[in-house]
Amino acid sequence: MHPTRLLPLAVAATALLVSACGTPDEATDPGSSPSASLSATPMPKPKPQPEPSRPPSSEKPVRGLVSAGGAAEGDLEKTATPLPDEAAIKAYAATLGTSLQASFTTEATKLLAHVPAGQRLYAQTVYDGCEAPDPATITAGATGDDVVLSVTPPKSTKIQCLVAERSVALLSTDIPVG
Repeated sequence: MHPTRLLPLAVAATALLVSACGTPDEATDPGSSPSASLSATPMPKPKPQPEPSRPPSSEKPVRGLVSAGGAAEGDLEKTATPLPDEAAIKAYAATLGTSLQASFTTEATKLLAHVPAGQRLYAQTVYDGCEAPDPATITAGATGDDVVLSVTPPKSTKIQCLVAERSVALLSTDIPVG
């Protein structure tokens, strides 16, 4: 076809599209459009419901995991250490390998500010390996008068490392201790 013959077709197609869309007023006010009355009425958005109040002990714990290579010195701890304040955090950090101290102190201090009422923050070295475990797997239990933190080790991989990472778990819990 010749280009001059296409021009009238393009103009007609554009006019048809514009008329199908309606006027600018109809585009902004769906209620004034005749087709709007045929369409389903929009569902109102549900109002957010307030969360029911929970006792402090049922609040979600805060958790974190700090890992560093070259920090796997000595045995893993058998029980968790309570961290009620910044002084306790600094004292605990001093027992860790140098490569873990700064990052542990930063993370523990941040978590301490968000510990729910009725809970206490604890720390424990929980894993030595080539990869850090998932912090979501940290759990707390009790052994006698002590709190014990544990973590699910990462799935076995074929990664070989020259220097193992030590991982320290941080978790708040309301487990009563002696």
